[in-house]
Amino acid sequence: MGLLFWQVSMLWQRKIKKVLQAYNLTHTQFVILAVIEELTEQGKMVTQKNISDFSMIDVMTISSSVRLLAKKGLIARSQHESDTRANSIVNTNTGKSLLSKAVKAVDKIDKTFFFDRDANKMLRGALSELLHKNQDALS
Repeated sequence: MGLLFWQVSMLWQRKIKKVLQAYNLTHTQFVILAVIEELTEQGKMVTQKNISDFSMIDVMTISSSVRLLAKKGLIARSQHESDTRANSIVNTNTGKSLLSKAVKAVDKIDKTFFFDRDANKMLRGALSELLHKNQDALS
């Protein structure tokens, strides 16, 4: 079962990687931009730790990716209001625009890769159950 899950995941990731090349983004950078947008929409102050917790991407990868995204002008960092050790992170207008385009491209891949609506609902439910069942193991 694990090998099959790995193989399917790798095929999906290859397709995502290929489509994101047109936007000069890695899959990790895309996820980080999307997480920043999601957390911002939820009204949360976005930090590298928040991004890591939400995405389950390790903190070191977040750190190096955030530096690159800032260098590309896709995100902006500023001193956190209450935690002097942290930076608040937001997507720039350029980052938001690029993310919007990239999301459309990724959505097209998802629509062709995954199942019809009912099967996707079942798959999402099963994957969510696996996530919740095993999330404590990460602590």
